Amino acid sequence: MSVMPALFDCREVARRFFDWTAEAGAKLPFTPRLATLLSASFDDPANRQYRDFISKDALKLGIPCDHREVRSASEVPAALAELNADPQVTGIMVLYPVGAPMRDEEVMDLVSPAKDIEGLHSTNLGYLIKYRRFLDESRGVKCVVPATAKAVVKTFLHYPEVRVEGAFAVIINNSMRVGKPLGLMLENLGATVVKCYDKTPRPLIEDCVRRADILVTAVPDPKFALDLSWIKRGAAVVDVSFQGNIDLGASAGGCAAAYITSPDNRIGRVTRAMTFVNLIYCAQAKANAGFGPTRQSE
Repeated sequence: MSVMPALFDCREVARRFFDWTAEAGAKLPFTPRLATLLSASFDDPANRQYRDFISKDALKLGIPCDHREVRSASEVPAALAELNADPQVTGIMVLYPVGAPMRDEEVMDLVSPAKDIEGLHSTNLGYLIKYRRFLDESRGVKCVVPATAKAVVKTFLHYPEVRVEGAFAVIINNSMRVGKPLGLMLENLGATVVKCYDKTPRPLIEDCVRRADILVTAVPDPKFALDLSWIKRGAAVVDVSFQGNIDLGASAGGCAAAYITSPDNRIGRVTRAMTFVNLIYCAQAKANAGFGPTRQSE
């Protein structure tokens, strides 16, 4: 008799980090402030929905959140220059993609590394490549890393049964926000990592998935679906995709994975929590550098 896998409780993982954010934020000499930037030239309902989620999270945490919207991607550099220069703004989140003619990778490097709560600036990614964890270890000021990748890793680490060190990890995504940084993080923790993407032949994807102790899929295509029969017995599986790459309901015979995410308890909750953790890291770095208003002067 087949048994359905246990479900990752992303709500519980996110709650722990939101609680940490509230506690750490209360110890700062000033209240951190978040700014989001959206380009209307790429009118994506998912971006607006995500921005709404961020607003609700910020409200619960008592963190001011400003929303900036520009009409076209050509206005993005000037908008980011203003946000970078604004002493009241602690962290900046850009809602990607911004749309032509700018490449998202170009925009990522326009955000000040000190306010880059998404961890996508080349400076912050460089720290990740070198596995540098602290900007200032003596003061406990940590480096910022990409929020979604960090969310996946923190979810795995929440469960002692999920062994990362020595695991064969397969990531079906090669993006700057998910696949590339997640591969580095898992490698830093001792996993052997293989990344597949849209140019990987499907037979090769199947072969990799069948061997995977850890499987993360994040294909932004509603037509893409993983065959659950490929999943190795005892694997830990996370579906990051907004559209859903895995349909648990389609598996009447169950799934061999030990742990898996579900559509109603998604990793996105943890990603949002990691975004606010990163905001606190930026605020701590700012406070330790002697910048920022005091709470009394706000």
